[in-house]
Amino acid sequence: MTQQPALLPAREKTIHPVTLRFADPVLERHYHDARLKPRFLAGRVGSLAGALAWLAFIVIGIAVDREPLTIARFVTFGACLAMFGMFALHSLVKPGRWVEGTGVVILLVNFCLLLYLSAITDSSNAANFTAATVFTMTSVMSFALFGVTFWEGARIAMVSIAFYYVTATFLHPQQSISTIYQSAWLLTTTAFAALGFYFLDRTQRIAWLRQLDLIAAQDQIRALLHNVLPPAIADRKLAGESPIADTYAQASLLFADVVGFTPLSSRFSSAEVVTMLNDLYGRFDAIVARHGLEKIKTIGDCYMVAGGLPRPDPNHLIRLTRAAVEMQAEAGKVLTPDGEPLSLRIGIHTGPVTAGVIGQAKFAFDVWGDTVNTASRLESLGTANRITVSDDVRAALGDAYAFSGPETVDMKGKGPTHIWRIEPAG
Repeated sequence: MTQQPALLPAREKTIHPVTLRFADPVLERHYHDARLKPRFLAGRVGSLAGALAWLAFIVIGIAVDREPLTIARFVTFGACLAMFGMFALHSLVKPGRWVEGTGVVILLVNFCLLLYLSAITDSSNAANFTAATVFTMTSVMSFALFGVTFWEGARIAMVSIAFYYVTATFLHPQQSISTIYQSAWLLTTTAFAALGFYFLDRTQRIAWLRQLDLIAAQDQIRALLHNVLPPAIADRKLAGESPIADTYAQASLLFADVVGFTPLSSRFSSAEVVTMLNDLYGRFDAIVARHGLEKIKTIGDCYMVAGGLPRPDPNHLIRLTRAAVEMQAEAGKVLTPDGEPLSLRIGIHTGPVTAGVIGQAKFAFDVWGDTVNTASRLESLGTANRITVSDDVRAALGDAYAFSGPETVDMKGKGPTHIWRIEPAG
């Protein structure tokens, strides 16, 4: 699996001072991959522009030259057809690494053909059509249009200049003074263009690295926020929504509490108590995730879970009850520092709730309503290693579990209330 470029050490992100390539080849490959789409679009536009430019040369050539067949006519016709072919290629084939090589070839061939035409064109017919003007125009316009890198552009320039000297010396010999004059312009233009594109390419690479760092930072923020809030709520928070408060017609709440935790915590050191709770809550977290439930919070030895939010689920109560049974079993596997298994009281209730995000600093996803209060009181009225539920839960679960009860208790804020206890399996 390829390492993410934004996670590479800083030294791997260094840029070579001459070639402007990244020190890490993987990072260099990622950079080129990221630029494929814009270079593909540039190649399509550039090839069409080149085809139209050669077509203009053909029209001008026909207008000023009555000779039916000349070398210039063959060159312009061939170049025009080739550029239309390149445009068709960019229109029919999907982007790929071929885009980079094709862009370089397009520029190089056009440079060489234009330089050749400038060499064989009579200066009395086109006084301004010289190697210097051709090179100046095409270097600035084409480099920017095709988006080649500095090193690609440098190689194109070196080959083009070499081709000019071959043309001026062998293919169509020029006067020495003309060659010297054109050379001065070519080298000056190349130097200034190279300097500009060096800094442009370097700036683009640095900007791309900054973008990678920004994306990595955003991913870390999102991951941290997802540990605090449900993913759907976290995305809304990141989008700037505030306040976040949703009403759910049906949800289920579970409160689990360690029996005798206060005297237990006084007998052992803080480190031993925290280690024990960490083991217990780690097991609970795995159960909650496996059943697709939402851990709301922990308060000391109290563990709160919700089902049916923030994403509604018609089976939320079944999932929550199965999780409760597993939590009871897992609690018995966690031992106190003196070797005794832990015991839980669990209370479950179902009904309408309101859920949302509280606060702006150290905010948290929480649940409110009478259903929450009732679930909490059911837990406090429970007994060790038993799951205590309300009439509503008993009716909704039907024959899925064996129940004992009902037992009438005096519940705070509600008065006489029926409660049921799920019988242990087996």
